[in-house]
Amino acid sequence: MEAKHAWGIEVGEFALKAVRLQLVGEQVSVVAFEVIPHTKVLSDPSVSDRAGMVQITLGAFVQRHEQELSTEPIVMSLPSSMAFARFAAIPAVDAKSLRSMVEYEAKQQIPFPIDEVEWDSHVLPPDDAGQCAIGIFAVTKDRLQELLGLLAENGLEPDVLTLSSVAVYNALQYDLQLDEGSPSVACLDIGTNTSDLIVMSGPKMWIRTFALGGSQFTQAIADAFASQNIDYSRAEAVKVQRNPNEKTQRGRTMAMRNVTAQLVEEVGRSREFFLSANDGAALDHIIGVGSTLKISGLRTKIAGDLQLKVERLERFKRIEVNGPDPVKFEEGSINLLTAVGLGLQGLGLAKVPLNLAPIARVRKKVWQAKTPWFVAAAALLVLASISMFARVMLDRIALSNIEPVVERASSTAQRGKAQLGELQRAQEVAGVGASDSNALDLLAGREVWPWIVHDTFAALQASAPASVETGMDPQAIRAIDLARRRLVRLEDLSGEYTVDPSTQARVITVSARIRLSGKNADKDLDPTQFLNNEQTGVLAWLRANKDRAEVPYVIETDALDVPKWVEVKGGKLSEELPPSGDTGSEGGFGSAASGSAGIAAGGAGAGQSGGGALKKRNTGPIEDKPTGFRGSIGSGDDAPSGAESDEAEGPSGSGAVSRRRAKTQVSSAEGLPEVDMDKEAPLPQAPRLVGVNDKEFEGVLKFRLKLRASGAPGSSPEGAAQ
Repeated sequence: MEAKHAWGIEVGEFALKAVRLQLVGEQVSVVAFEVIPHTKVLSDPSVSDRAGMVQITLGAFVQRHEQELSTEPIVMSLPSSMAFARFAAIPAVDAKSLRSMVEYEAKQQIPFPIDEVEWDSHVLPPDDAGQCAIGIFAVTKDRLQELLGLLAENGLEPDVLTLSSVAVYNALQYDLQLDEGSPSVACLDIGTNTSDLIVMSGPKMWIRTFALGGSQFTQAIADAFASQNIDYSRAEAVKVQRNPNEKTQRGRTMAMRNVTAQLVEEVGRSREFFLSANDGAALDHIIGVGSTLKISGLRTKIAGDLQLKVERLERFKRIEVNGPDPVKFEEGSINLLTAVGLGLQGLGLAKVPLNLAPIARVRKKVWQAKTPWFVAAAALLVLASISMFARVMLDRIALSNIEPVVERASSTAQRGKAQLGELQRAQEVAGVGASDSNALDLLAGREVWPWIVHDTFAALQASAPASVETGMDPQAIRAIDLARRRLVRLEDLSGEYTVDPSTQARVITVSARIRLSGKNADKDLDPTQFLNNEQTGVLAWLRANKDRAEVPYVIETDALDVPKWVEVKGGKLSEELPPSGDTGSEGGFGSAASGSAGIAAGGAGAGQSGGGALKKRNTGPIEDKPTGFRGSIGSGDDAPSGAESDEAEGPSGSGAVSRRRAKTQVSSAEGLPEVDMDKEAPLPQAPRLVGVNDKEFEGVLKFRLKLRASGAPGSSPEGAAQ
């Protein structure tokens, strides 16, 4: 039996979470999953370029799964705070009248002009009184286009966009097999900036979103310990620390108590809203998801204050794990519920098949899928027509008078010449010159940078590293003898765009700061020879692929600049040189973070503490701590910070009032203990991949790209791969 596959992808504040599901018969299995943390939590106040950090994460994910993503359905989520959800009751009527009533309710409920939003609805089963509950969901077109543009730049074009809260509902409905007789159960999904309470009463649902999440807990700790120079990143480590000593535990609890009280209050209010709108309903059971629920004592606090049974989602009942590590998947299941719900919708198993993707985009993909059938039908029709009317057509051609056709062609040509003349005169008046043309060409060349990233990784991948070297296990990488490592790591990538005034040729000079092993067999490695080697031919790849019809530029192989190499011993550079973006004659580069793992060709690489952005800032010395990789954990199932809405809250809806929360203050009279954070809650760092006496080489590889003329082929790397 042929298997059906689909991807569910959630881009949150802490990480990208993706699940690839397979349907064989009636059995759903997980065949691949990814959790790729951002370089920093996006809610960190020190983050200034959110879009750039998201692009790095998306690029790493697409690079790993390019082939599957190009052929399989992709379902992605919108955070509930980015969209609008309302529930209303209407009488049960026939299908034609129902559509009119839903459209009327949508215009009444959505607080924006209807032509400025993309919206969809779902009709729930009628109750005993003959009333149908309808869910109305909407997102403004400008926010949607901003998100779709960011995804398109990284080669992702989702087939379906739905709310994360609806995806959670679909996942639990499938896994718990809720029906009309099932008791009401709720899911508390605590994200980074907002939280959702999703109530499932049999096949019906109710959703409320409120502006409180894991970042508020982290900020409360940072505010309380500000006098001890605890920033947001270190406060995140304190928040999720397991089994802290008594002083740390007491200080953390005191710092977070106001936020904990607010969370309990919001959950209680949400439950009361649901019960007041559903007479006779009961709600005593909550399933919790999101890493914030791992905070010691939080689940017990909610259960005790609200007299509820609160349990965390630990594993799925109906979904098998085939292929990836089942233990790791089970450990991450508390944060993968949304991605699983998205994948189920891609397989056609969603109870609520909501889609907020633009209608024009959906229609385009549908027609593209049907195009081969239309072509085949048209070809059969043409053949049938020729066989039936060939004699008649030949007779008509022989008898027809072609003079009128010639006259029309001549008249059309004359009008075309006249219009060309008018166009030239208009351009002269408007002063449209070469610089304007170059500006337009630049805007039209948005597909160039994805190709540069694609080719850079492909060239570095020509060194043929082992799969272990591009994996996520630093211990396995360190176990490989330095003399046998073939990994070329990308530390920094940048490009400089220039225009030759004399020829108007557009050129991009690409600088890639790379690091590679310092040994080859029993002797020191010649890094330049390694790059030119037939088996590890990074430069050979660039020369062999300099001119491809589908790529919007040509690689000028005569401008390949072999790096100036500097020894790196134990992760430390032997000398300081200019940054990789320097346009000097020699390949310069800046000092990397000591022990930085970089980005490995063929994947995100082991210990990815930095990123392959246009510019990667130095992060200072990195130590191999037993606490694991550098980065925040425990920010919960995420929602972007774009959750700022001034919309008032109502008992029947999900709109939440977003407001600036005052800093949490802890009085000195309360006995706040002095805590040594370096000792009690050390901040995790990226693992070291080399020993203190191991030698590596680092240098900047430069090559120049000449952009093709406007209108030349320029599809995306993903489109070319298809």
